[in-house]
Amino acid sequence: MGIDFGVCIQNMKKKLILNDQLHGFDKEQNELIQIIKKTTDFGESDSMIILGPRGCGKSILLESVIKSLSPESHTLVLLNGLIHTDDNLALKSIIQQLQMENLDGTFAEGSYADNISFLLESFRAGNKTASKSIIMVLDRFDMFCSHTNQTLLYNLFDSVQSQQSPLCIIGLTSRIDVIELLEKRVKSRFSHNIMMLNPPSEISQLLERFKHSLIINKHCKVKADVLKNWNNNIELLISDVRIQNLMKDLLKSSNNSTKLNLLIFHALSNMSNDLILTVENLTNNYTTLFKKDMILVHLLGLSVLELCLMISICHHSEIYDQEPFNFEMIYDRYCKFALRNSTLLVTKRQVIIKAFERISVMQLILPVAVIENKNVLREYRLYKCSINLDKVKTASNLYFRLPPVILQWIDSNII
Repeated sequence: MGIDFGVCIQNMKKKLILNDQLHGFDKEQNELIQIIKKTTDFGESDSMIILGPRGCGKSILLESVIKSLSPESHTLVLLNGLIHTDDNLALKSIIQQLQMENLDGTFAEGSYADNISFLLESFRAGNKTASKSIIMVLDRFDMFCSHTNQTLLYNLFDSVQSQQSPLCIIGLTSRIDVIELLEKRVKSRFSHNIMMLNPPSEISQLLERFKHSLIINKHCKVKADVLKNWNNNIELLISDVRIQNLMKDLLKSSNNSTKLNLLIFHALSNMSNDLILTVENLTNNYTTLFKKDMILVHLLGLSVLELCLMISICHHSEIYDQEPFNFEMIYDRYCKFALRNSTLLVTKRQVIIKAFERISVMQLILPVAVIENKNVLREYRLYKCSINLDKVKTASNLYFRLPPVILQWIDSNII
């Protein structure tokens, strides 16, 4: 029974969401397999750090290598610098994942010193032939370097150098200066195996990823003519100049796969009825996702009170020919409007100050003084408006359920 074409597209979208497809790192994958297999097959301990910017595929690379190993050949220990914020938490997690707490009368429940002594004694009790290999992954490795005296890192790397129980330590980090963060005694015990993952730097590499994500392979048992038409269409898209220019723009903004996956996912979700991916579909989705008017997005994210303050600011700027203003001027203008319209409640002054400050943080208004004078009260600090009234009108027309009285006020600066 063949798989429906719609199911095949759904599976493609699922892979894009999970972002678990490794592409373009065959050499690095083979190198990592060799290092890990030295531990699992021959009992040789080792350590390595995988460097690369966020989203480049460090975790996916490691997961793909570990999946290729036999589960019986190793015990996997996973640590994360965001979760295990000190050596004690990390140490307890190691003992728990190695299931050492089940050893009768052996596990020392007590201080950090007792626990580390127990762990090291356990490592010393093992040997290359009889002991099961341990693969220890330290995600956000740079955060482990901030722990007090780097005691845990020192003892783990020392265990690797001692060649007792087979142990492979793999650190994942996006900090390129991570080796400089290591203390001298820790650095001397690290094997200095460093793997650098470089994200796509050329259009051809990004197009190859685009093709890899969309090509339907023969394992997906759809009709032969449907499969052929789809794959031929993908080849045509790659050769299209408009798609190449689109990929060039995408590469300038981000060289990881996250934005590319998001673009492909939206394009697949918004395909036409004939179920063919078109250049227009991709370009429209690209514009929608990554070419938004951010000022308009910020304005639509304002509360009704904040939008009213922006209208007051724009009116003030038009009347006084872009002269600087302070909070008191805008507050006075807003209160006059609110008092004359029973549909709007006069909000407390402190709430309005907070709304004004949020507008400032979003840089919809900019301070006149580069260096803030601490002697000037915040109500009297001078600002200039960075947007015009037309932009606020556009936002108000798109704003969900904006009171009609405010829409009328926008078109008239007379209070």
